[in-house]
Amino acid sequence: MLDGARVEAILGRARERAAELNIAACIAIVDPGAHLVAFHRMDGAMLGPIDVSLRKARTAVLFQAPTGDFGAAIREHDLEGMTLTNGGLAAFHGGLPIRDGEFLVGGLGISGGSADQDLDIARHALR
Repeated sequence: MLDGARVEAILGRARERAAELNIAACIAIVDPGAHLVAFHRMDGAMLGPIDVSLRKARTAVLFQAPTGDFGAAIREHDLEGMTLTNGGLAAFHGGLPIRDGEFLVGGLGISGGSADQDLDIARHALR
């Protein structure tokens, strides 16, 4: 379940790892219906990553997969227009589904660093 305590823990771990990497990140958490549950923009984060983090979290839920894997499938099957669906999707690292055992309970999107740094922060947050 994605309750308030778990959401706060995820946000805290994401902020912690971003600070370790010296990245001002935007962090978005959505529920299983891809609706925003929590958002945090770290001090100094640019404006662009706000939308990108939301798209990463939504994409991870809508396709129940890490956004980097989603992007690889798009490139492999020549589905470039797919990112224009669902109000805009993210096809690069930084978004992960949040699971409770086998059940999808939400999605996490991180934006502010490189795609690999965003993925690192997201993985750390979900540990």
